[in-house]
Amino acid sequence: MRSAVDYFEATPARPSLASTLLITAWSRLPFQAADFGWGPPAAYGPAALPEREVALFLSCDQEGGAGVRVLLGLPAAAMAEFERLVAEAIAC
Repeated sequence: MRSAVDYFEATPARPSLASTLLITAWSRLPFQAADFGWGPPAAYGPAALPEREVALFLSCDQEGGAGVRVLLGLPAAAMAEFERLVAEAIAC
């Protein structure tokens, strides 16, 4: 993280993220441990996805079980193909 901060402080130009799939995992961040006085959060995540092509992995602790919640940001043109691939995978 420090290396990334150092890079962005030293480099005024920002790289283009056009045509880039950003994959990030928040699944190990302890958001479920946050308590602002009314108990642990029911859900957490970003208010909006930072780019159009992004896959964000969040932990999902519901009813004592562990799981992963995946948020995907895809361009509209890719949605039909994505839906077809998921339906095909579920049917197997």
